[in-house]
Amino acid sequence: MDPVRTPISRGALVLLRAGAAASAALACLQPVLAGAFLQGHYSMLAAHRMSGMLFALALVPTLLAALVVWRAGRGPSRPALFAALALVLCAAQIVLGFTRDLAVHVPLGAVLLYLVVRILMLSWAKQPVARYAGVPA
Repeated sequence: MDPVRTPISRGALVLLRAGAAASAALACLQPVLAGAFLQGHYSMLAAHRMSGMLFALALVPTLLAALVVWRAGRGPSRPALFAALALVLCAAQIVLGFTRDLAVHVPLGAVLLYLVVRILMLSWAKQPVARYAGVPA
């Protein structure tokens, strides 16, 4: 007999998907802004910096929602793990950007883009069906 499982919170799932979409959009914008800066549009460096800060801010509700989906709703753990890792790496990315350590900043940006796209994909994957005692899934 299966233990009683609580269903995944619809609000947390919506917040996870919205946060993941915003994070992925901001992560995709970063190389565009950096490339524009390198082509001589020097104001794009400030836009790149601001977009990076917004990216970090977008990861916070994404992580919180992923934790709620995982722990309270018994959903998958990978979005929470990836969001936590992305938030830590994003903080490192911001420091590396300000110190202009581009040899690490650029490849780490690619890793961050991969992580947030994975979070987005996982948040839209088929969610596990909540099982209740005596009711087969």
